[in-house]
Amino acid sequence: MKIKMILTLMLFTINMVAQVDAQKDNLNNPKEATVESTNYFNEIRINSHWAFKQEKQIRVGGEFAVFEFPLLLKYHITKNTSFLIGPKLDFYTNTMGIESPPSVYGTMGIQYDVFEGVLIEAKFNYLLTDDMPINTDYSFGSKNSFTLGSKFRF
Repeated sequence: MKIKMILTLMLFTINMVAQVDAQKDNLNNPKEATVESTNYFNEIRINSHWAFKQEKQIRVGGEFAVFEFPLLLKYHITKNTSFLIGPKLDFYTNTMGIESPPSVYGTMGIQYDVFEGVLIEAKFNYLLTDDMPINTDYSFGSKNSFTLGSKFRF
């Protein structure tokens, strides 16, 4: 339990430092406003080892918004550790509506349940097409990206 609490405290501290740095950057670049991100997910249990995980992630920043829809199969390796794999669709929008056709990614990752209501995820995303929809998001025009995050479940 001590290790879980220390790990949670470390992640919280890292997150807070990153937010402060982002706020400083936004003061220097007023055109690039803060990025707001929300994430909703639900899981449908298939059996004791498999589940289907649907997510809706929204990132709004500056002049565009990204709607991400990962559809993941989740395999429980241990009680607290799971493997995630599946496709992800991204829709890029601006003030005029959808900016380009959806981007299709292959996603795989791992999830660790720190305790009942808190989990940590690490995911690798690979763009399956040659179309680069936008070069100003976190991928910076690369076909692959890595995301690390924590979530509260209730």
